Amino acid sequence: MAGLQLVTPASSPMGPFFGLPWQQEAIHDNIYTPRKYQVELLEAALEHNTIVCLNSGSGKTFIAVLLTKELSHQIRGHYDENAKRTVFLVNSAASVIHQAAAVRTHSDLQVGEYIDVEQTSEWSDERWRQEIRENQVLVMTCHIFLHILKNKILPLSKINLVVFDDCHLAITEHPYCEVMKLFEGCGSPRVLGLTASILNGKCDPLELEHKIQNLEQILKSNAETATDLVVLDRYASQPREVVLDCGPYVDRSGLSSRLQKELNEALHFLNDCNIPVSREDRDPTFISKQVLGDCQAVLQVLGPWCADKAAGIMVRELQKYIKHEQEELTRKFLLFTDTILRKIHALCEEHFSPASLDLKFVTPKVLRLLEILHEYKPFERQQFESVEWYNNRNQDNYVSWSDSEDEDEDEEVEAKERPEANFPSPFTNILCGIIFVERRYTAVVLNR
Repeated sequence: MAGLQLVTPASSPMGPFFGLPWQQEAIHDNIYTPRKYQVELLEAALEHNTIVCLNSGSGKTFIAVLLTKELSHQIRGHYDENAKRTVFLVNSAASVIHQAAAVRTHSDLQVGEYIDVEQTSEWSDERWRQEIRENQVLVMTCHIFLHILKNKILPLSKINLVVFDDCHLAITEHPYCEVMKLFEGCGSPRVLGLTASILNGKCDPLELEHKIQNLEQILKSNAETATDLVVLDRYASQPREVVLDCGPYVDRSGLSSRLQKELNEALHFLNDCNIPVSREDRDPTFISKQVLGDCQAVLQVLGPWCADKAAGIMVRELQKYIKHEQEELTRKFLLFTDTILRKIHALCEEHFSPASLDLKFVTPKVLRLLEILHEYKPFERQQFESVEWYNNRNQDNYVSWSDSEDEDEDEEVEAKERPEANFPSPFTNILCGIIFVERRYTAVVLNR
């Protein structure tokens, strides 16, 4: 797919209206010219087992399809005679659909898709034989392929090529590893590995060569990448990175330090409770530590105002845990955690109203994010100040500290019935992005 050079309407030599639906219909989507680096890696893959190492968006799947087509003389014809089969292995069901679509787009080969391991494991041998006869390329998850090999449904001698998508997973305890073990001691098919992350995680520079050699050894392949990285950079997706220094949070009121002290003391107390347990999730302090740790993380990253919001949400969730908890000791720790969170809220109430947004009590990182997001609604910014709008739009942002679950449910019903204020803007649809956070509560509170 990366072989296609994207042309925006503004840059198109055919004018600003190029790319409209009636013109796209006239363009064949299965005609792609491989780039120089793709041809280079294809030639390597034709000579020996190869691990293609290219960054995301650089057309690794296209190289796999090109290799399949180059070897397609081995899979055409009748399977019961001399024809073999090509297998694409992936790690997830979504990838099966993507890879199968790529093969269909760029070739005339018959493609079979296999996603559900439970369903396919119940198939009879005759059903499998029919699938293998009808389809020249089999795209499936690694678990299904393991089932096929172990039950001798498709012998290795009848496979000409196996493509491993995200092949770096073979370094870990993964079905890819088991598949390669079954290749030993027999005439194994050609192997093509595709990866954008050959190390599968962080690595000390001194261990780099050893890790790459380890992957090569597992897949019985040579790791290859484009020799001309300048050419590769020209065609691969290269995001523009901007690093924004937000600066530290200045705790002028002393509230943040006070909240941090309360949470630290509570977590220290929980850690000092040495209760022997067989499993971590059976530890009566497990939920308490998790909740207070999350609250502490929100305080450090987003500031006291957000920590107060997080504490309110957590209290509601804890009430449900307390209500249904059977173990008396666990229940006591949950009540202890509930008390700490209510204390956090009480301390926050001394400095700001829980129903209104006070930007003095959020971190510079949050303020910078709000500024960035605000740029996408300039008309709204002229209409009103963001803080005033937030505080007056409705009371959805208010966190109830009621112990009554029924009242919570009533509030949820009222919130659904009450229409949210919508301010249409011509700039609304321009922004499209993802904000990565480390914890669920950070995302929930940021949304508020």
